[in-house]
Amino acid sequence: MTGHSHPRSQEESLKKAIQKFQKRQGLKTDGFVNTATLKELNVPVETRIGQIAINMERLRWLPEENGSRYILVNIADFDLEVMEAGRVVMNMPIVVGKQNQRTAVFSGKMTYIELNPYWNIPQSIAVKEILPSVKKDITYLERNRIKVIEYWQRQERVVNPAKVNWSRLNEDNLKYYFRQDYGPGNALGRVKFMFPNKFDIYLHDTPERHLFKRTKRTFSHGCIRIARPIDLAEYLLKEDLQWDRRKILAEIGKGKRQVLRLKEPVDVHILYLTAWMDRNGEMQFRPDIYEGDAALTQAMREDPAWLLPEDLDPLREITTGSQ
Repeated sequence: MTGHSHPRSQEESLKKAIQKFQKRQGLKTDGFVNTATLKELNVPVETRIGQIAINMERLRWLPEENGSRYILVNIADFDLEVMEAGRVVMNMPIVVGKQNQRTAVFSGKMTYIELNPYWNIPQSIAVKEILPSVKKDITYLERNRIKVIEYWQRQERVVNPAKVNWSRLNEDNLKYYFRQDYGPGNALGRVKFMFPNKFDIYLHDTPERHLFKRTKRTFSHGCIRIARPIDLAEYLLKEDLQWDRRKILAEIGKGKRQVLRLKEPVDVHILYLTAWMDRNGEMQFRPDIYEGDAALTQAMREDPAWLLPEDLDPLREITTGSQ
């Protein structure tokens, strides 16, 4: 038997190689060549080179200076990292927006945290999901601790749902707003992390913990659900307000909404990277869940727009004429 490796050890090393490949593709690392693994194995090298090029372009959009402490979210990797002085001090799985309710790519500044947040339900969700459920069964509101709110001369007032003729309401005439109170089953869980932005996107806890076990995690309405909200809250509040885990949980236990302002805002960068070099120098690739790669490839292939001197004349008139 000298000179021949044992079939079992060959099998083991093959399985390890497959697992390593799966890890680099963000797939379930079971060591079996299933449909998803086979699909990634068959991607031509030219495609991978193109993928690396467009993701280098995406990285150019990031601010040059990120600050010593910031939060990095990669939508395509379903992952959040907390960075401090160039090191990852915390990371966790996340759930992002569905294909038709995508999480936006942008940078913001986290300024406050809410404990026991209530959920002001966006009108799009109110029309598509809440209203049909109420029409079927009016007790849906009470069971889910959802209040019906009407704005009357800028003052909000809570409306008794039994006094509303729900059958007559639709997308065009729904004048009510819905708010879900804090408690078990609240869509935002126990904590919400706010970095005000025009997309109305934030990080939050979730009662649907089972979704973090999935490999592809596109289940939200656009906001980012995080796996370890208490850990993140403790990390952000410890320096500022001397809060520890016990104090955070005790305050949550009181069941009152509470807004905690951070002394120093924390930068949040939400990226969509389908290829990058990880901290161990390994190339990582992820499926293009939002089909953003093709659009960017097309944009990069187009000729750049050139400005000729005569094109600038109207601009010169505007800038000089307005003084």
